[in-house]
Formats: sequence, structure tokens, C-alpha cells
Amino acid sequence: MAGNVFASVDQIRRQGRWNNTTITGAYLTNLPRKMVGSMADLPTYGRFFYLARAALNPPTSLCKKLFLAIGERDDQLAAKELSPGDPIQPTVAENAFVQVIMMFRKTFIQDSVLMMELHPCYPI
Repeated sequence: MAGNVFASVDQIRRQGRWNNTTITGAYLTNLPRKMVGSMADLPTYGRFFYLARAALNPPTSLCKKLFLAIGERDDQLAAKELSPGDPIQPTVAENAFVQVIMMFRKTFIQDSVLMMELHPCYPI
């Protein structure tokens, strides 16, 4: 298996938790990053990876059709148009959540193109 995924024996020992020394238990994570990355077909020779979906950005008008409420909330947060009587006030977590969902809708559209090629019976 080590030869198939280009992982070292140490990485495989950590994956299977066969190496229970003090340093492994106290200082190292149980996830061997190189082995997990190589099993996900990421190159093992550095921190470079390429996602084909990131080559093109979908139109903004198409992105706005997904998760309509999140777009409205982002506009409110950007304009600071929050009513003082509103019991839900913005926080750092809310701002980050809105940004994650907006990024997710872009990724969803990019991935849907690839998924439609793989599964043409299931239109999105």
C-alpha cells in the first residue's frame, strides 16, 4: 500500500495508529497529512494543487439565484442597515458564515457543471 500512495512507512504507521510512542500521542496529530493527501490524488512534492473548477468564475447573476436570503443579508451587513430593535445583531461569526455560504454557492455552481457531465440523468 505504501508504494501505491507514495507514503512513507511512518505515515502509514500513524494512519493505522500502530506507532503509540509518547511523542506520537502528545505532539503529533493522528492524521498523516502526506498519506491523506496522496490518497486524495494531491501531489506529494509540495503544497501545490490544482482545482479545475477554480479556472472559471460563474456569473454573479447566476450566483445570486442560489441562497437568496444570504445575498440579502450580505447586502444588509455591507450597508450596516440593521434595525436597532432587531434582537439578532451581527457578529464576527455571522459575517464569516455569510462569506462561507457565498463562497459555497460559487463552488456549488462550479461543481454542478462537472457533476452534470458525470451524471447527465440528474440535471441540477
